[in-house]
Amino acid sequence: MEIDFTRLRYFVAVAEELHFKRAADRLMITPPPLSKQIKLLEKELGGQLFERNYHEVRLTPLGEKLLGPARDILARVEDLKATASRITQGVAPVRVGATAYAPSDFLARLEKAVAGLAAPTQFSVPGSAAEVTAKLVSGHLDIGLIHLPSADKRLRHRVVARYQGAIAVRFDDPLAAKDVVAIEELRDREVVIDFARPNPVVLAGLTRGLNAKGVTKIVRAINQLGGELEMATQVFNRHLVAMVTYAPESMIGRIFSPPEFKLIPIDEATWAPAQIALAWAPDRLSDRRSERVLRPAEIEALVDELERAVARPAGGA
Repeated sequence: MEIDFTRLRYFVAVAEELHFKRAADRLMITPPPLSKQIKLLEKELGGQLFERNYHEVRLTPLGEKLLGPARDILARVEDLKATASRITQGVAPVRVGATAYAPSDFLARLEKAVAGLAAPTQFSVPGSAAEVTAKLVSGHLDIGLIHLPSADKRLRHRVVARYQGAIAVRFDDPLAAKDVVAIEELRDREVVIDFARPNPVVLAGLTRGLNAKGVTKIVRAINQLGGELEMATQVFNRHLVAMVTYAPESMIGRIFSPPEFKLIPIDEATWAPAQIALAWAPDRLSDRRSERVLRPAEIEALVDELERAVARPAGGA
């Protein structure tokens, strides 16, 4: 079986947007050839990747299982290209990593901004903010996108986005009648806070914050292999309240959208917004033995450039 890498890239874009027109705009092509390439990829793989109807696009079970491996393959291809560029041009790429827990629309903007830098670049999504931090300190990344607060004093950071907290509920939930909720209104509800690729540090911090507000009925909705769609299914079937980020344009925001769900912002006076920042370690180690390491001033200049490129009102704008 031969797989076209361009088709894999198209598959990932549609899977993240769950909308062919938005994915086509992101890829800078038109919807008809995008749809054709997805159908050819489905033929190569021997199964349907998306359920399509007039109102929505959803991943099939096959599509859900292949999304992670497809991302991994594309990341390896980019690493291969960067390595070839480094060898042939003698220029070390700027390595930028991001936490997978940032809103997907912001991650897409950051990836585009990184690709727009004049220097050769490598972009990756290692996992949690803790994993990004470890790679920054060890010298395996030059710049990383993390959630704040960060406990590692070796990092410097620049806040680049703030996202209001939100809840997602079924369309017929009593809270669905509200346009904004206070965190205290969740005290008698079963609240789910787990995400795809669960992060124990994030979950523990959220749990402590909710408990301090009197919200103690924290439940698990997905297993280790689960994802956003499974989370939505559990919220719908069990009438749970999901704690998410208020980012309607992100993948999780589109999943928790009408008519099945309602995404409701949380009053910032009762629950502080999440902050994400570009971070770097001025005194980091280096795994580059034959290449020049970027100086702190050079990294800060790149952070300035990335900050300007991704600047846009957060919270779904």
